[in-house]
Amino acid sequence: MSPKSDRKPPIKSTPPGGTDSALADLKLETKIVRSPLADLKLVEKNARYMEGRQFSKLVANIKRDGCLTTLPLVHREGGNLTVISGNHRVQAAIKAGLVDTDVIEVLTPLSRKQFVALQLSHNAIVGIDDQSVLKALYEELDFDWKEYSGLTNEAFNIADLDVSVLHVDQPFFEELNITFLPTDRDVFTGWLDKLAKSKEAQRMVGRYEDFGVFFDQLLAVKSVKGVHNTAVALRVMAELAGRALALEAEEADARA
Repeated sequence: MSPKSDRKPPIKSTPPGGTDSALADLKLETKIVRSPLADLKLVEKNARYMEGRQFSKLVANIKRDGCLTTLPLVHREGGNLTVISGNHRVQAAIKAGLVDTDVIEVLTPLSRKQFVALQLSHNAIVGIDDQSVLKALYEELDFDWKEYSGLTNEAFNIADLDVSVLHVDQPFFEELNITFLPTDRDVFTGWLDKLAKSKEAQRMVGRYEDFGVFFDQLLAVKSVKGVHNTAVALRVMAELAGRALALEAEEADARA
């Protein structure tokens, strides 16, 4: 048996550019450094864009602050600091006249996939505002600070409360869908046209009790006329209603 050796196994070093190790094994080491803005390299592909009005507002805010209040995330590649997150902030800071800025440098070697995953995660993972709290905070500001915030009144999607319905029960209704053959549809809609010209047309919304009357008569038509299909039964009802209306018209002419 060979004697135990006190020598420790060599530490595996990560090659430049990083490796595609498992995500769980990736632990980032970072530090804050000062860098000239001109030395920061912007990414060639950036899915996140900023509209001109938003960018102008960002430039104005940076001018007012005199610095970046949220730091870009960068990684050293080939001697250059490449911006992972904060490309628009860097561009706006340069336009605002800043010369240098603090940045968060990722010291851990990154592969291309890890770099892109970080970039996308910073762009995609955002929170959701509680509209009520957001509006309350916004209303604490005067006009200048409201403008600085970048928000407008249109940003709040809070519908006005209709207090008129708070103490009134919502009406109960049922929706009835009927499928007609073309000929049955024509008869039924023709009956509706005649009905619209009568006094009954003044009632734009039927009462729930009316549905019971309608349903009972529909069952009666099916039973008496030996009809099983609802659309056909409605056509028969329309024909019967048409005859009744014609009869009323004849009686009215006779009384005139």
